[in-house]
Amino acid sequence: MSSPQPANSAVAAAADDWSVTSLLADHDRCYRAVLSRDRRFDGRIVLAVLSTGIYCRPSCPTAVRPKRANARFFATSAAAQRAGFRACKRCRPDAAPGSPEWELGDDLVNRAMRSIAAGEVDRFGVQGLADRLGVSARHLDRALQARVGASPVALARARRAHAARQLLEHTDLSMSSVAFAAGFGSVRQFNDTVREVYARTPSALRADRPVTAQRGTAADRASAHIGSIVGFDGGHSGPAGSSAPVPVVLRLAVRAPFDAAEVLRFLAFRALPGVEVGRTESFSRTLSLPGGPAVITLRAGDAGDAMVVEVLATDLADLTAAVSVAERLCDATCDPLEVADLLEADELLAPSIAAHPGRRMPACADGFEALVRAVLGQQVAVRRGIRLAGQLVEAVGRVAPAWAPEGLTHLPLDPGDVAEADLSSLGMPAARRRALTSGAVAVADGSVSFDTHAGREATRESLLAVPGIGPWTADYVALRGLADPDAFPVGDVALQRGAANLGIDRDRTALLARSEAWRPWRAIAVAHLWAASQQRPTVESSIP
Repeated sequence: MSSPQPANSAVAAAADDWSVTSLLADHDRCYRAVLSRDRRFDGRIVLAVLSTGIYCRPSCPTAVRPKRANARFFATSAAAQRAGFRACKRCRPDAAPGSPEWELGDDLVNRAMRSIAAGEVDRFGVQGLADRLGVSARHLDRALQARVGASPVALARARRAHAARQLLEHTDLSMSSVAFAAGFGSVRQFNDTVREVYARTPSALRADRPVTAQRGTAADRASAHIGSIVGFDGGHSGPAGSSAPVPVVLRLAVRAPFDAAEVLRFLAFRALPGVEVGRTESFSRTLSLPGGPAVITLRAGDAGDAMVVEVLATDLADLTAAVSVAERLCDATCDPLEVADLLEADELLAPSIAAHPGRRMPACADGFEALVRAVLGQQVAVRRGIRLAGQLVEAVGRVAPAWAPEGLTHLPLDPGDVAEADLSSLGMPAARRRALTSGAVAVADGSVSFDTHAGREATRESLLAVPGIGPWTADYVALRGLADPDAFPVGDVALQRGAANLGIDRDRTALLARSEAWRPWRAIAVAHLWAASQQRPTVESSIP
């Protein structure tokens, strides 16, 4: 007797599960995605074809689809490379937007994937990363192998190889500059890895680069592949501290729909004076990176559905770190289609989702800056909090290098500097000044960590242990400092006002209960509620 068929609800639930484990367990679903060239699967899995030895995005535009028997699926490019497959030259699978899965969870694998993407293996090695995650290197390796089919070394190598290829194809950097900018420890390691991953030498990759990737007009560079470096002006990187940083132009890989103009407006409205400058068509900010000061500038792509990023780096080895910040500012890992499927189920939120399907929740550049903004913004309007932050920057911030663009006068606030500063001149209550000092001390001495390896819930608990830091502040830091897709500062006045404007009960208990249906994308719901707070109510409501 045949087994009973699953209920429709069970089928729907399986179809809604986008986890790597679920996708790789459902070969039929993955193969259907390949046949339909479904872009939603790009970055979540890769397709490897036995007959060609090539791995691709599921949406690869190749005319002939592989036979089902020849199709294999992997969680990452690193896993496909480990199995002996080479990246497709046409669809560039290693340049696909990153999987949002690694941003959603807080377990060991999720934290490890975020840390590896941020270059922590390059800086600390596998053992160093394992120590920071609180496990043995062997256990970390087992966990990643079981979930994504690749070791920490393989994942880091795949990231470096991709960065190297983009630099080779889209810049005129010297080979040694490419090697160190991509994160390799030596030119020899760079040569060996590129040959192994792409079955070609670095020189061959550069010689055969696409016409659109070569230097030329701005229009030529803008047409290069999304996720790749598309322009370079200048020669090679000078030493750390050089007065002539290297400008590199990139296009961030994001999932459509994406409203670059709205992201720029969001960031510009909250620009931190001296550290950030927001203009009509761009947003710039300074960074303090391991190799020295840097500046990133965001601009909308030609069609407004992508983000162009210019990086000015003292040391090209910081390129990956600078790009990581740009991705945070753009909420680049968000999957708007998955978000829409979930949030549109709420009839009062659905109109906003339909009107702005590409809305994101831009994060701050780092967690400490979000903490400063949250403390200074307690019980005051956004503009007032920003003015206070600007006064703090002016009082204790370190001066930006002379080559920084106009308006960027200071580097980001340093926790140690704020912890030691006399804040009595700031126009704010003494209790709030003490909270700011206590928070800065906690970050400076490591009691509170915003590093990618730190667990979000553990960070929230450590924040709540700081005198003067309450639930709203901790939740705001989770939202914009930890880039938690599920953060929900229910006590936020603007959030409550936006809910009321949409006809949603603004009572904290009721709002928190309603938000349970918005998990794990409550941060995007916050973005919609904040936007609604600036609008007139769409329905008549007696809600206070």
